Amino acid sequence: MKNLTEDQFDELFELVPNHIEDNASFDGNMFETFGEEVQHVLEMAKLNRVVTIIETDGEPDFDYEKAMDEGLETPLDMAYVSGMHFVNRIGYFITKEPITEDFEVILQD
Repeated sequence: MKNLTEDQFDELFELVPNHIEDNASFDGNMFETFGEEVQHVLEMAKLNRVVTIIETDGEPDFDYEKAMDEGLETPLDMAYVSGMHFVNRIGYFITKEPITEDFEVILQD
């Protein structure tokens, strides 16, 4: 699995806005984990166009001293992962183009 920064993710993937819910999170790009939205995500997963937003337990080797030097206060708690996942999911993104490589994006505050 390839690790990407948030900026690299933004450069590589154009997201499809949520056309089902007008007030979708993540600037209108997140699809929910239930109802009509998740049904649409399931169809897009067949085309390799889904990214899952997951809640994490933070970094196992989180360097608190370095974090304080850089102005971070807590371990990281969210990531984007290629593909459709169910454990710890917050929601989904759909990309305009198929995803050809597995990746993970650790989000920093």
